[in-house]
Amino acid sequence: MKWLDRILGLEPETNEPPRGDALRVAEVSSILERLAPVLAADGGEVRLVAVEGDDVVLAWRGACRSCSSRSDTLQLGIEPRLRAELGWVRNVRAAT
Repeated sequence: MKWLDRILGLEPETNEPPRGDALRVAEVSSILERLAPVLAADGGEVRLVAVEGDDVVLAWRGACRSCSSRSDTLQLGIEPRLRAELGWVRNVRAAT
């Protein structure tokens, strides 16, 4: 864990594979890969944590972890894209 993460009380980043139905995980991952360059341009990244039924759980990495606009990015950027392309997506939320 980096010293700043310890001071801020942030959890360490893990590289565990996403949990959930393999087909749905692959569908979400494909869309997130297309969105990755936009987030990377600002030094950030989003990682798929799990697909829980019709819910998608994401974790922020890099600059996105401390960005004040991350909820807007989730609600106005990522969630609408996932819902438009994947009719089964009901809810998209950040991991706690």
